[in-house]
Amino acid sequence: MYAIEHAILNLGKNKGRNILLGVIIFAIITAIVVAMAIFNTTGVVIEDTRAAIMSAVRIQPVGQRQITGGGVQANDPIDLGVHLGFANSPYISGYHIVEGARNFEVIYYLIHPSLLAAFEADLRSRGLPDEYTVRPDEAAFASIVGPVESLQSLSFTFLLIILVLGAVIMVLLSAIAIRERKYEIGVLRAMGMKKQKVALGLWTEIIIITCICFVIGIGVGSVLSQPVSDAILAGQVQTNTSGATTLADRLAVADDVARQETAVVDVSINAITALQIFGISILLASIAGIISVSRITKSEPIKILMERT
Repeated sequence: MYAIEHAILNLGKNKGRNILLGVIIFAIITAIVVAMAIFNTTGVVIEDTRAAIMSAVRIQPVGQRQITGGGVQANDPIDLGVHLGFANSPYISGYHIVEGARNFEVIYYLIHPSLLAAFEADLRSRGLPDEYTVRPDEAAFASIVGPVESLQSLSFTFLLIILVLGAVIMVLLSAIAIRERKYEIGVLRAMGMKKQKVALGLWTEIIIITCICFVIGIGVGSVLSQPVSDAILAGQVQTNTSGATTLADRLAVADDVARQETAVVDVSINAITALQIFGISILLASIAGIISVSRITKSEPIKILMERT
């Protein structure tokens, strides 16, 4: 208990050093919050886009056949009446007819992407020939989600870099701070305090600073992460809009995707994420404290005091 009380008192005695350490820890925690918010937001965007596009399927011919004159033509088209019969399937929530210059295409909206196999089996039982297949537009999904997946990978890489650099910086700062307090540690050891209690006191100091920085950093990081996430969503919507004509010709669901992307996405830090960030912060602080403290507590108190004189 004395070691903890001594640690709390020391926080006020060494304000300059503790403020510097606190600023560094605060910056690290804030960066972690923003990086994790970006990672979580891009995950939401990817899953929403996947649900929107992969739920919209169409019936396509498997191959093509030769016609007189050397050209090629798709398999005989399915009549609109047959398509309307397919629309009675219990696995879809609706359909959309896309009319072209020479033909038409029907887009079916699955209740859930996982029902694709069941929907196709249902269509086979209703008379869909084997020459036709039922599938979503995976190319459209890849073209839309590709940049977001790249951003998600980038945010994860950024998070790893923050953790590594943060750990290195905290170890260096802690080592410098502990070296400056080498004489104080020698006096405590000479007074009979065991090195385990000395280490506990020093570790308690950095943990208290980390907890204070965590409370402030998670608040600031949450505020900063929202506009960053909004910018990500705005860029995603712009990407969808720029390719809307092509996507409409191929799938006719660009408007639905854009509406889902413009919906408000809650990127606030939830309890689980907050606990993860807190655990990471405590881990970094503990690593920095253990490495720096272990080097000092190994020295004998008499040797430490003699070096001061």
